[in-house]
Amino acid sequence: MPHLDLVRDADPGTPAAETRIVERGGLARLATVVQRARAENPNTLLLNVGDTYHGGVEALYTNGNAIVAPVNALGVDVGVPGNWDFAYGPLVTRARYGETPTADVARPTFANLGGNATYAAPDPRAGQPFLPATLLKEIAGIRVGFVGITSDIVRYMHPVLASGLSFLEGEESYRQYVNTHARALREQGAAVVVVMSELGIQKDYRLAHVIDPGSVDVFFSAHTHEAVFTPLRSRSGALVVEAGNDGYLGRMDMLVAEGLVAGRRWQLTPIGTDIPEDEAMRALVAGARAPFLASDVHLSVPNPLVVQLLDRPIDTVIGHTDGPLDRRQALESAFNNAFADLLRGRAATQVAITPGFRFDAVVPSPGTLLEGEAVAMGAITVEDAYRFFPVVYSLATGEITGARLREILEEALADVYSHDQRRRCLWRGDPTKPLRRGCERPFLDAVPDQPFRQRGGWMLGLSGIGVTLDLTQPDGARILTLHLTDSGTQIDAQTTLTVAGCVRPLDAADQLCSYPGVMNVRPLTNPTTGRAWTPVDVLVDVLALGPAPAATRRALVDVSESAAWPVTPFVQPLTGPGEGRRLSRSTSAMKGRGQ
Repeated sequence: MPHLDLVRDADPGTPAAETRIVERGGLARLATVVQRARAENPNTLLLNVGDTYHGGVEALYTNGNAIVAPVNALGVDVGVPGNWDFAYGPLVTRARYGETPTADVARPTFANLGGNATYAAPDPRAGQPFLPATLLKEIAGIRVGFVGITSDIVRYMHPVLASGLSFLEGEESYRQYVNTHARALREQGAAVVVVMSELGIQKDYRLAHVIDPGSVDVFFSAHTHEAVFTPLRSRSGALVVEAGNDGYLGRMDMLVAEGLVAGRRWQLTPIGTDIPEDEAMRALVAGARAPFLASDVHLSVPNPLVVQLLDRPIDTVIGHTDGPLDRRQALESAFNNAFADLLRGRAATQVAITPGFRFDAVVPSPGTLLEGEAVAMGAITVEDAYRFFPVVYSLATGEITGARLREILEEALADVYSHDQRRRCLWRGDPTKPLRRGCERPFLDAVPDQPFRQRGGWMLGLSGIGVTLDLTQPDGARILTLHLTDSGTQIDAQTTLTVAGCVRPLDAADQLCSYPGVMNVRPLTNPTTGRAWTPVDVLVDVLALGPAPAATRRALVDVSESAAWPVTPFVQPLTGPGEGRRLSRSTSAMKGRGQ
């Protein structure tokens, strides 16, 4: 559906410090843009890279089935599953993508790739790819080769989601994977070779630098949902692009002459209100949403391990906010702060933590002027709640030592900000320049060496705790001080704190928000139902008491003052904290050059 989106208000490739809220997306509008592209050039292939059947209320209550028919109707040529496409569990994953279809799981009608995921022992197919690694298609007499890479973080989301599968990990493994398959496609006559990857743009950018020169023409990246307006260039010659979220359609026009790629032109088309809706797609979407808008809706999530009920239409307003709510910052966001505060208040603990997700609903402040002279009222609907919490988990309380809390926060920071720790050894354009003492080898400037350590979305939301940190420091050494915000008391290693957080089905007894080492973990019980509370239920109950306060506080203070989005073009730093300004200048300088 069309929805409000927070976008960076700038010319592509240039720094900006402003954002604006616009209406974007919707499959009916997207279908129109796709049809226009095909009409302009019949030699068009439509690629779908990751996180397709998850993320909204319609998907959650149908194991993704509600999304399948509309996406199939787009006429996708080839796809790659993303990490969230594994989130319904291994049985659904195999029924949707594998060789064992079932009547209750809808399947895509297009080929999906992902040879980096293989069957694991004791399966007799151990070592064989779960999905094909490559696909070769011919269009207008030209062979186009696709290398598919699905997400490599599935087992870190929850081990059960990766049950029976093994995933490649590490830069060297993926370098060999891409080189091997790209070479094989070239030997089969592919004039064009592209990689469709759900690793995230940081990892794909690194891979593009280390693979064989000339082996790949373009990396179509996903997972990190960054809107890349100017293609990233690499040492191998491959361009790296990412099409943001569902608010854009990315288009790469490629000129092939005498069996070689002679030109590449990339553009992002915003899926805005100026695009008319395709009637056939609008009807499909309306049919998929009808059960969720019915006045007598009563549904339960089809997962026997969790309890989440939908007992009101999803357009029901459940409350309001006094300030803007969104999750568009990697380090700290308005919604994470607001919900962590609500959770800590409800649980009566000293500290609360809440997981970071990459995307969300955007709820403007009351009085915000929107497109078409509409004025925002700060209303939050049931559908917004499920966009903020696209998975079901329960809430719990426990106790944690200061030492373990620091370890958890350092791990979460490394998941997002792990980067090259040897940047002082880099040379800038002169490979003959002698290395400084202690350097192992020269590296091209602005190429991160450690993005394959990154596993997370964005930083945990925190309440009750203040953190002083330095994002430019190495993994495990970013936090400088911790203190309780209510009293200002410093948190030392021996301090024991009460903490509220989340638990997932089949978690160990000492886990909170997927991190072990928490003592006396107990469910936070909903007094009305007697069941463990879920984030959606807490949000509904708390908003019924009054508006969500604007969360303007800062829990995390970065002393390095590393530039962040929207000043920089990437929400999650591409080459490490502090490098966004230089990267923005260098990509801007590339504009207008032959690509």
